[in-house]
Amino acid sequence: MAVRVQVTMTNRFGELTEEIRARLIAGENKAAERGLTLSRQMVPFDTGNLSGSGTVEPSVDAEEGAGIVYDTPYAARLHEHPEYDFSKDSNPNAQGKWLENAIVQNKKELGDIIRNEVRGG
Repeated sequence: MAVRVQVTMTNRFGELTEEIRARLIAGENKAAERGLTLSRQMVPFDTGNLSGSGTVEPSVDAEEGAGIVYDTPYAARLHEHPEYDFSKDSNPNAQGKWLENAIVQNKKELGDIIRNEVRGG
């Protein structure tokens, strides 16, 4: 079972030129890579398998966006149970909802990455 986050935004994709659309896709991918890095700072750590399973599924369509996935058999169970007593020995920031929390807590930074890319970087 995997953990996936989806970010939605209001847009006017029909009005975009191909150049702007390509910049938007690049921005989504950069923001997803940053989101992965930020979420890894909150992942519960035991053997490193969970943190190492985090990947970005790159955007190829501006409307669909990029995805961040943690893909271990136990990823969803750990993510969805913030009440678990996660060890803080290896990662003092370990918590459930690590992906969701990282994205929400850093939404301005991630939005700025996309905006800057769309504006020409």
